[in-house]
Amino acid sequence: MVKVSVIICTYNREAYLPECLEHLKQQTASPSDFDIVLVNNNSSDSTEEICKDFQNQNPDLNVVYALESNPGLSYARNCGIATATGQVVCFIDDDGFAVPEYVETLINFSSDSNYNEYVAFGGKVIPRYNLGKDPKWLSSYLEGLVSKVDMGEEIMPFVKKYPVGCNMAFRSEFFVEHGGFNTDLHTRSDEKFVFDKLKKAELKTLYVPKMKVEHFIDDYRLEHPFIKKLSKIVGQSEALRLKDLGLGKRLLKLIEYKFKLGASFILAVMFLIKGQLAKAKYIVLVRWYILLGFFIKKKIQ
Repeated sequence: MVKVSVIICTYNREAYLPECLEHLKQQTASPSDFDIVLVNNNSSDSTEEICKDFQNQNPDLNVVYALESNPGLSYARNCGIATATGQVVCFIDDDGFAVPEYVETLINFSSDSNYNEYVAFGGKVIPRYNLGKDPKWLSSYLEGLVSKVDMGEEIMPFVKKYPVGCNMAFRSEFFVEHGGFNTDLHTRSDEKFVFDKLKKAELKTLYVPKMKVEHFIDDYRLEHPFIKKLSKIVGQSEALRLKDLGLGKRLLKLIEYKFKLGASFILAVMFLIKGQLAKAKYIVLVRWYILLGFFIKKKIQ
């Protein structure tokens, strides 16, 4: 039976971290089959107290606390990998709420000889909002902005897509052989960097729908200023990821971004015909801001 390490990297999320931990407490898997690695990325709120209280109040769970003083999610993830003892490590965000059978499902699939060829796993990510419904601007083309992943109920390989950071798992041997996350990257490009390494090594990733996580989306993340900033960061992060891969790779990405911007105008017209003004507006704006971000040198704050 494979042992799993659940890594929670957290930074100043005292409002959501307790619920995240409560969902891990309710896992159906035997406590002896998994551990929980809490990585505090040098938070200034009550994160340390929350983590240590959870550790002390749940002696039946295998909880390890670690402090990563270098700022940045990739630093925290690498710290979690170094601290974990499981043959499989999974990452859940500090505002992600795993279903009770999450860990048990991951153990079963990663232990099943029928899936030995799969080195990484990912599942559903369902956004949770204060208003209880998707924002008007959200379309299937922009689901990445809210980290939504739903490929249905069928178990299948990830082919063109890959899991998102709030619900992804890897066999630990992958990081031993190929290294961890790139600390120069952020906002999904650090994840894409890892999955690109996996793809280049001709390793496979499996979609397991029962590995389900609800991901809380703050109200500010649905508003124009944040969407603008996030879109620019996505473009800038991709430029950084491709920096050392040669001019050809960067030119291909630029062509791709320009093509997607052009396609967004066509999609916007289709949304306008349906009377969906917000979807029409944001599908163009997001692609435009991503393209702008690709050329921004100074770190976007």
